[in-house]
Amino acid sequence: MDIEKELRRNVRELQGQLQRSYERIKTLQDELDAERRKNSNHHHFKSGMSGWALMQDYPPHEDD
Repeated sequence: MDIEKELRRNVRELQGQLQRSYERIKTLQDELDAERRKNSNHHHFKSGMSGWALMQDYPPHEDD
């Protein structure tokens, strides 16, 4: 019986760790998505002396 209680306690502890890991991954993924959205508009452009936005590197062309 004592072993069974220990095993059940270990399972609950591992399930809690797994749940916290899922939550941390979700948080990190949300932060990464927010950072990508924030930088996506400014990534390919730089401002020149004229104030016009100029592309630094042309993105690859995609054919429909």
